[in-house]
Amino acid sequence: MEKLKKFSAVLLAAVFIVSGTTACASDKKSWAAKNDSMTVPIGSYICYLYSEYNNASSQVTDSTKSVLSQKIDSKDATSWIREKALNDVKTLFVIDSKMKELNLKLDDTESKTISSAAASQWEQYGTQFEKWGVAQSSFSLSFYESSQKLAQIFYATYGNGGKKAVSDADLKSYYVKNYSDFSYISLPLYKSSSSGKVTAMTAAEKKKAESEFDGYIEKIKAGTMTMQQAADAYKTSSKSTSDQLQSDMANLSSSGYPDDMKKMISAMKSGEVKAQEISSGTTSFYVMVMKNDIDKTISDEVKDETKRKSLLYTYKYKEFSESISKEAEALKDVTVNDSALNSYDPSMFETDSSSSAS
Repeated sequence: MEKLKKFSAVLLAAVFIVSGTTACASDKKSWAAKNDSMTVPIGSYICYLYSEYNNASSQVTDSTKSVLSQKIDSKDATSWIREKALNDVKTLFVIDSKMKELNLKLDDTESKTISSAAASQWEQYGTQFEKWGVAQSSFSLSFYESSQKLAQIFYATYGNGGKKAVSDADLKSYYVKNYSDFSYISLPLYKSSSSGKVTAMTAAEKKKAESEFDGYIEKIKAGTMTMQQAADAYKTSSKSTSDQLQSDMANLSSSGYPDDMKKMISAMKSGEVKAQEISSGTTSFYVMVMKNDIDKTISDEVKDETKRKSLLYTYKYKEFSESISKEAEALKDVTVNDSALNSYDPSMFETDSSSSAS
Protein backbone atom coordinates (compact mmCIF):
# COMPACT_ATOMS: atom_id res chain seq x y z
CA MET A 1 0.00 0.00 0.00
CA GLU A 2 2.88 2.35 0.74
CA LYS A 3 4.15 1.92 -2.82
CA LEU A 4 0.67 2.77 -4.09
CA LYS A 5 0.68 5.96 -2.04
CA LYS A 6 4.00 7.02 -3.53
CA PHE A 7 2.77 6.14 -7.01
CA SER A 8 -0.34 8.27 -6.53
CA ALA A 9 1.66 11.20 -5.19
CA VAL A 10 3.74 11.30 -8.38
CA LEU A 11 0.66 11.13 -10.57
CA LEU A 12 -1.11 13.98 -8.75
CA ALA A 13 1.12 16.59 -10.45
CA ALA A 14 -0.44 15.71 -13.81
CA VAL A 15 -3.59 13.71 -13.00
CA PHE A 16 -6.86 15.06 -14.33
CA ILE A 17 -9.13 13.13 -16.58
CA VAL A 18 -10.23 10.42 -18.97
CA SER A 19 -12.49 7.76 -20.22
CA GLY A 20 -12.22 4.03 -19.74
CA THR A 21 -14.15 1.00 -18.61
CA THR A 22 -14.73 -0.58 -15.24
CA ALA A 23 -14.84 -4.16 -14.13
CA CYS A 24 -17.85 -5.70 -12.50
CA ALA A 25 -20.15 -2.65 -12.68
CA SER A 26 -23.84 -2.69 -13.63
CA ASP A 27 -24.85 -0.62 -16.67
CA LYS A 28 -26.54 1.99 -14.46
CA LYS A 29 -23.42 2.42 -12.38
CA SER A 30 -20.80 1.92 -15.07
CA TRP A 31 -20.44 5.63 -15.79
CA ALA A 32 -19.56 8.64 -13.65
CA ALA A 33 -20.59 11.55 -15.86
CA LYS A 34 -21.52 12.26 -19.46
CA ASN A 35 -22.55 14.85 -22.02
CA ASP A 36 -23.43 14.71 -25.71
CA SER A 37 -19.81 14.08 -26.70
CA MET A 38 -18.51 11.52 -24.24
CA THR A 39 -19.05 9.33 -21.21
CA VAL A 40 -16.58 9.05 -18.33
CA PRO A 41 -16.51 5.57 -16.74
CA ILE A 42 -16.88 5.00 -13.03
CA GLY A 43 -13.36 3.55 -13.04
CA SER A 44 -11.97 7.00 -13.67
CA TYR A 45 -13.85 8.40 -10.69
CA ILE A 46 -12.43 5.63 -8.49
CA CYS A 47 -8.92 6.45 -9.72
CA TYR A 48 -9.38 10.12 -8.88
CA LEU A 49 -11.03 9.33 -5.56
CA TYR A 50 -7.95 7.33 -4.66
CA SER A 51 -5.58 10.08 -5.84
CA GLU A 52 -7.43 12.74 -3.89
CA TYR A 53 -7.49 10.54 -0.80
CA ASN A 54 -3.70 10.45 -0.94
CA ASN A 55 -3.63 14.17 -1.63
CA ALA A 56 -5.71 14.67 1.49
CA SER A 57 -3.41 12.47 3.56
CA SER A 58 -0.55 14.86 2.82
CA GLN A 59 -2.58 17.92 3.86
CA VAL A 60 -4.16 16.91 7.16
CA THR A 61 -2.53 18.29 10.29
CA ASP A 62 -2.22 15.06 12.29
CA SER A 63 -0.67 12.09 10.50
CA THR A 64 -1.37 9.81 13.47
CA LYS A 65 -5.13 10.16 13.08
CA SER A 66 -7.51 8.89 10.44
CA VAL A 67 -7.44 11.15 7.38
CA LEU A 68 -11.23 11.04 7.14
CA SER A 69 -11.69 12.17 10.74
CA GLN A 70 -10.01 15.50 10.00
CA LYS A 71 -10.78 18.70 8.10
CA ILE A 72 -9.15 20.27 5.05
CA ASP A 73 -9.91 23.87 4.08
CA SER A 74 -12.62 23.90 6.78
CA LYS A 75 -14.38 20.91 5.17
CA ASP A 76 -14.56 17.36 6.44
CA ALA A 77 -11.99 15.30 4.54
CA THR A 78 -14.54 13.00 2.91
CA SER A 79 -16.42 15.91 1.34
CA TRP A 80 -13.17 17.54 0.27
CA ILE A 81 -11.98 14.33 -1.41
CA ARG A 82 -15.30 13.75 -3.18
CA GLU A 83 -15.43 17.31 -4.52
CA LYS A 84 -11.88 17.13 -5.82
CA ALA A 85 -12.44 13.75 -7.47
CA LEU A 86 -15.62 14.93 -9.17
CA ASN A 87 -13.85 18.01 -10.49
CA ASP A 88 -11.10 15.75 -11.82
CA VAL A 89 -13.79 13.84 -13.70
CA LYS A 90 -15.34 17.04 -15.06
CA THR A 91 -11.96 18.14 -16.30
CA LEU A 92 -12.21 15.33 -18.85
CA PHE A 93 -14.89 17.23 -20.69
CA VAL A 94 -12.75 20.36 -20.74
CA ILE A 95 -9.84 18.38 -22.16
CA ASP A 96 -12.03 16.72 -24.77
CA SER A 97 -13.46 20.08 -25.83
CA LYS A 98 -10.08 21.79 -26.07
CA MET A 99 -8.52 18.92 -28.03
CA LYS A 100 -11.26 19.37 -30.63
CA GLU A 101 -11.11 23.16 -30.53
CA LEU A 102 -7.36 23.16 -31.12
CA ASN A 103 -7.54 20.27 -33.60
CA LEU A 104 -5.15 18.17 -31.54
CA LYS A 105 -4.73 14.39 -31.59
CA LEU A 106 -2.39 11.85 -30.07
CA ASP A 107 -0.09 10.43 -32.72
CA ASP A 108 0.90 6.75 -32.94
CA THR A 109 4.17 7.28 -31.06
CA GLU A 110 2.44 9.05 -28.17
CA SER A 111 -0.27 6.40 -28.00
CA LYS A 112 2.31 3.60 -27.89
CA THR A 113 4.28 5.41 -25.18
CA ILE A 114 1.13 5.84 -23.09
CA SER A 115 0.16 2.20 -23.54
CA SER A 116 3.64 0.95 -22.63
CA ALA A 117 3.99 3.14 -19.53
CA ALA A 118 0.52 2.25 -18.27
CA ALA A 119 1.06 -1.47 -18.84
CA SER A 120 4.31 -1.35 -16.89
CA GLN A 121 2.65 0.31 -13.90
CA TRP A 122 -0.37 -1.96 -14.14
CA GLU A 123 1.90 -4.95 -13.59
CA GLN A 124 2.76 -3.49 -10.18
CA TYR A 125 -0.54 -1.96 -9.11
CA GLY A 126 -3.19 -3.62 -11.26
CA THR A 127 -4.28 -6.22 -8.72
CA GLN A 128 -5.14 -3.55 -6.17
CA PHE A 129 -6.97 -1.34 -8.65
CA GLU A 130 -8.96 -4.31 -9.95
CA LYS A 131 -9.97 -5.01 -6.36
CA TRP A 132 -11.49 -1.52 -6.28
CA GLY A 133 -13.31 -2.09 -9.57
CA VAL A 134 -10.93 -0.35 -11.97
CA ALA A 135 -10.01 -1.87 -15.33
CA GLN A 136 -6.60 -1.40 -16.93
CA SER A 137 -8.16 0.78 -19.64
CA SER A 138 -9.53 3.19 -17.03
CA PHE A 139 -6.21 3.19 -15.20
CA SER A 140 -4.31 3.96 -18.41
CA LEU A 141 -6.65 6.70 -19.54
CA SER A 142 -6.95 8.30 -16.11
CA PHE A 143 -3.28 8.45 -15.28
CA TYR A 144 -1.54 8.64 -18.66
CA GLU A 145 -3.65 9.68 -21.64
CA SER A 146 -5.13 12.66 -19.80
CA SER A 147 -1.67 13.90 -18.85
CA GLN A 148 -0.45 13.67 -22.44
CA LYS A 149 -3.48 15.52 -23.73
CA LEU A 150 -3.07 18.24 -21.12
CA ALA A 151 0.54 18.68 -22.22
CA GLN A 152 -0.56 19.07 -25.83
CA ILE A 153 -3.20 21.64 -24.87
CA PHE A 154 -0.73 23.52 -22.69
CA TYR A 155 1.93 23.91 -25.39
CA ALA A 156 -0.67 24.69 -28.05
CA THR A 157 -1.94 27.47 -25.79
CA TYR A 158 1.29 28.97 -24.43
CA GLY A 159 3.74 27.92 -27.13
CA ASN A 160 4.60 29.83 -30.28
CA GLY A 161 1.44 30.72 -32.18
CA GLY A 162 -0.83 29.87 -29.25
CA LYS A 163 -3.68 32.01 -27.94
CA LYS A 164 -1.60 32.90 -24.88
CA ALA A 165 1.82 32.54 -26.50
CA VAL A 166 4.71 33.61 -24.30
CA SER A 167 7.38 35.57 -26.14
CA ASP A 168 11.09 34.95 -25.68
CA ALA A 169 11.36 38.39 -24.10
CA ASP A 170 8.64 37.60 -21.54
CA LEU A 171 10.18 34.22 -20.77
CA LYS A 172 13.63 35.74 -20.28
CA SER A 173 12.24 38.55 -18.13
CA TYR A 174 10.49 36.10 -15.80
CA TYR A 175 13.56 33.96 -15.20
CA VAL A 176 16.03 36.84 -14.92
CA LYS A 177 13.77 38.46 -12.32
CA ASN A 178 12.94 35.35 -10.27
CA TYR A 179 15.76 32.83 -10.74
CA SER A 180 19.46 32.51 -10.02
CA ASP A 181 21.92 30.42 -12.03
CA PHE A 182 24.86 29.07 -10.08
CA SER A 183 27.41 26.28 -9.69
CA TYR A 184 28.81 25.05 -6.41
CA ILE A 185 31.11 22.58 -4.70
CA SER A 186 30.48 21.58 -1.09
CA LEU A 187 32.98 20.32 1.43
CA PRO A 188 31.56 18.63 4.57
CA LEU A 189 32.95 20.07 7.81
CA TYR A 190 32.44 16.80 9.64
CA LYS A 191 33.79 13.26 9.69
CA SER A 192 31.88 9.99 9.45
CA SER A 193 33.16 6.81 11.05
CA SER A 194 32.68 3.32 9.60
CA SER A 195 29.86 2.86 12.11
CA GLY A 196 28.06 5.90 10.73
CA LYS A 197 28.84 8.19 13.66
CA VAL A 198 29.23 11.83 12.65
CA THR A 199 31.58 14.20 14.46
CA ALA A 200 32.49 17.81 13.69
CA MET A 201 35.98 18.61 12.45
CA THR A 202 38.43 20.13 14.88
CA ALA A 203 39.34 23.78 14.37
CA ALA A 204 42.65 22.76 12.77
CA GLU A 205 40.99 20.25 10.42
CA LYS A 206 38.38 22.80 9.48
CA LYS A 207 40.99 25.47 8.69
CA LYS A 208 42.94 23.05 6.50
CA ALA A 209 39.84 21.97 4.61
CA GLU A 210 38.66 25.52 4.01
CA SER A 211 42.10 26.63 2.84
CA GLU A 212 41.83 24.17 -0.06
CA PHE A 213 38.71 25.90 -1.39
CA ASP A 214 40.15 29.35 -0.70
CA GLY A 215 43.10 28.37 -2.88
CA TYR A 216 40.78 27.37 -5.70
CA ILE A 217 38.97 30.69 -5.45
CA GLU A 218 42.23 32.64 -5.82
CA LYS A 219 43.05 30.70 -8.99
CA ILE A 220 39.55 31.17 -10.42
CA LYS A 221 39.73 34.91 -9.79
CA ALA A 222 43.15 34.98 -11.45
CA GLY A 223 41.73 33.18 -14.47
CA THR A 224 44.00 30.15 -14.14
CA MET A 225 41.27 27.71 -13.03
CA THR A 226 37.62 27.06 -13.84
CA MET A 227 34.93 25.77 -11.48
CA GLN A 228 35.03 22.40 -13.23
CA GLN A 229 38.80 22.20 -12.77
CA ALA A 230 38.37 23.11 -9.10
CA ALA A 231 35.76 20.37 -8.75
CA ASP A 232 38.07 17.86 -10.43
CA ALA A 233 40.92 18.84 -8.12
CA TYR A 234 38.68 18.43 -5.07
CA LYS A 235 37.43 15.09 -6.40
CA THR A 236 41.04 13.89 -6.47
CA SER A 237 42.00 15.26 -3.05
CA SER A 238 38.86 13.89 -1.40
CA LYS A 239 39.27 10.53 -3.16
CA SER A 240 35.71 10.74 -4.41
CA THR A 241 34.40 8.76 -7.37
CA SER A 242 31.65 11.20 -8.38
CA ASP A 243 31.69 14.62 -10.01
CA GLN A 244 31.82 17.30 -7.31
CA LEU A 245 30.44 20.21 -9.34
CA GLN A 246 26.72 20.86 -8.95
CA SER A 247 24.85 23.35 -11.13
CA ASP A 248 21.35 24.69 -10.77
CA MET A 249 18.97 27.38 -11.92
CA ALA A 250 16.51 27.93 -9.10
CA ASN A 251 13.98 30.28 -7.62
CA LEU A 252 15.80 30.72 -4.32
CA SER A 253 12.74 31.88 -2.39
CA SER A 254 10.99 28.55 -2.93
CA SER A 255 14.02 26.28 -3.15
CA GLY A 256 15.15 23.85 -0.49
CA TYR A 257 18.65 25.24 -0.12
CA PRO A 258 19.78 26.25 3.40
CA ASP A 259 18.90 29.85 4.28
CA ASP A 260 22.57 30.80 4.65
CA MET A 261 23.27 29.60 1.12
CA LYS A 262 20.25 31.40 -0.34
CA LYS A 263 21.32 34.67 1.29
CA MET A 264 24.86 34.18 0.06
CA ILE A 265 23.82 33.62 -3.56
CA SER A 266 21.28 36.46 -3.54
CA ALA A 267 23.96 38.92 -2.48
CA MET A 268 26.43 37.83 -5.18
CA LYS A 269 26.91 39.40 -8.61
CA SER A 270 27.14 37.50 -11.89
CA GLY A 271 30.64 36.10 -12.36
CA GLU A 272 31.46 36.34 -8.66
CA VAL A 273 32.89 33.36 -6.79
CA LYS A 274 33.09 32.99 -3.02
CA ALA A 275 33.04 30.40 -0.26
CA GLN A 276 31.23 30.38 3.04
CA GLU A 277 30.36 28.00 5.86
CA ILE A 278 26.77 26.86 5.47
CA SER A 279 24.75 25.19 8.21
CA SER A 280 22.40 22.42 7.17
CA GLY A 281 20.51 20.82 10.02
CA THR A 282 23.02 19.58 12.59
CA THR A 283 25.97 19.61 10.19
CA SER A 284 27.94 22.25 8.32
CA PHE A 285 29.58 22.53 4.91
CA TYR A 286 32.08 24.88 3.37
CA VAL A 287 30.46 25.78 0.06
CA MET A 288 32.16 27.44 -2.88
CA VAL A 289 29.72 29.13 -5.26
CA MET A 290 30.07 30.68 -8.69
CA LYS A 291 27.10 32.84 -9.67
CA ASN A 292 26.53 32.54 -13.41
CA ASP A 293 24.98 35.06 -15.79
CA ILE A 294 21.26 34.13 -15.73
CA ASP A 295 20.59 36.44 -18.68
CA LYS A 296 23.03 34.55 -20.91
CA THR A 297 21.83 31.15 -19.68
CA ILE A 298 18.20 31.92 -20.48
CA SER A 299 19.07 33.50 -23.83
CA ASP A 300 20.80 30.26 -24.82
CA GLU A 301 18.08 27.95 -23.48
CA VAL A 302 15.13 29.63 -25.20
CA LYS A 303 16.81 28.79 -28.52
CA ASP A 304 16.60 25.07 -27.71
CA GLU A 305 13.06 23.75 -28.27
CA THR A 306 13.19 21.12 -25.52
CA LYS A 307 14.67 23.49 -22.94
CA ARG A 308 12.24 26.24 -23.93
CA LYS A 309 9.33 23.88 -23.31
CA SER A 310 10.71 23.09 -19.86
CA LEU A 311 11.09 26.79 -19.05
CA LEU A 312 7.57 27.49 -20.30
CA TYR A 313 6.13 24.64 -18.23
CA THR A 314 7.71 25.94 -15.03
CA TYR A 315 6.55 29.49 -15.76
CA LYS A 316 2.95 28.91 -16.83
CA TYR A 317 1.72 25.43 -15.91
CA LYS A 318 0.27 26.42 -12.53
CA GLU A 319 -1.75 29.18 -14.20
CA PHE A 320 -2.87 26.73 -16.88
CA SER A 321 -3.86 24.03 -14.38
CA GLU A 322 -5.91 26.46 -12.31
CA SER A 323 -7.66 27.71 -15.44
CA ILE A 324 -8.58 24.17 -16.52
CA SER A 325 -9.89 23.39 -13.03
CA LYS A 326 -12.06 26.51 -12.96
CA GLU A 327 -13.52 25.66 -16.35
CA ALA A 328 -14.39 22.20 -15.04
CA GLU A 329 -16.12 23.67 -11.99
CA ALA A 330 -18.21 25.94 -14.21
CA LEU A 331 -19.44 23.21 -16.58
CA LYS A 332 -23.23 23.11 -16.94
CA ASP A 333 -23.87 20.59 -19.71
CA VAL A 334 -22.63 17.52 -17.84
CA THR A 335 -24.87 14.89 -16.27
CA VAL A 336 -23.38 13.42 -13.09
CA ASN A 337 -24.35 9.89 -12.07
CA ASP A 338 -24.70 10.57 -8.34
CA SER A 339 -25.98 7.09 -7.53
CA ALA A 340 -22.85 5.55 -9.04
CA LEU A 341 -20.50 8.04 -7.37
CA ASN A 342 -22.16 7.52 -4.01
CA SER A 343 -21.46 3.80 -4.28
CA TYR A 344 -17.80 4.52 -3.60
CA ASP A 345 -16.39 6.14 -0.49
CA PRO A 346 -12.84 7.24 0.42
CA SER A 347 -13.04 4.92 3.43
CA MET A 348 -12.38 2.01 1.04
CA PHE A 349 -8.80 3.25 0.79
CA GLU A 350 -8.39 4.05 4.48
CA THR A 351 -9.47 0.55 5.49
CA ASP A 352 -6.91 -0.91 3.12
CA SER A 353 -4.21 1.45 4.38
CA SER A 354 -4.97 0.59 7.97
CA SER A 355 -4.84 -3.12 7.34
CA SER A 356 -1.51 -2.73 5.54
CA ALA A 357 -0.02 -0.66 8.34
CA SER A 358 -1.09 -3.02 11.09
